[in-house]
Amino acid sequence: MRHGKAEPRSDAKPDFERELTSVGRKKVKQAAQGLARCLYNDRNVQIWSSPVKRALQTAELVRNEFGKKNQVQIMDVIAAGNLADLQQEWAKLPDTDVLVVIGHEPMLGEWTEKLSGAVISFRPASAAAILLETPEESAGSMTWFMRAGVLARLCPPAAPQRRQRV
Repeated sequence: MRHGKAEPRSDAKPDFERELTSVGRKKVKQAAQGLARCLYNDRNVQIWSSPVKRALQTAELVRNEFGKKNQVQIMDVIAAGNLADLQQEWAKLPDTDVLVVIGHEPMLGEWTEKLSGAVISFRPASAAAILLETPEESAGSMTWFMRAGVLARLCPPAAPQRRQRV
């Protein structure tokens, strides 16, 4: 998953410290609800994030949707773009775990192409799923790719039921 929409680049703030905008927070929260409610409900989810502020903020919003029991693990290799080191780390995970990696473009697009052959560009808060038969594999198949708006509409919260008067 790519981090949400961030503050514009400026000389006043280092890139590493740029934060999510209010729109970015809202879209990430909505996208994370779709991930948690529809796609990975009742699964053991690991959340790994780049140490860059906007990615960490995105990871916390995702964690909130999956529940407080989940923790965010900061992985410097994500920001560094080091897929080989990242693969060594995820190979240690149980086969049944879902790993959500919060990162940046262009790395996410490059990694997706290398792992699945799919050429895509990640817009803010969009996500893709790549199925690896075993964690040790370095190639798999992309099972889905969705922009934030589609993720948000996957499983909208149920509308409150109105009582009928009789």
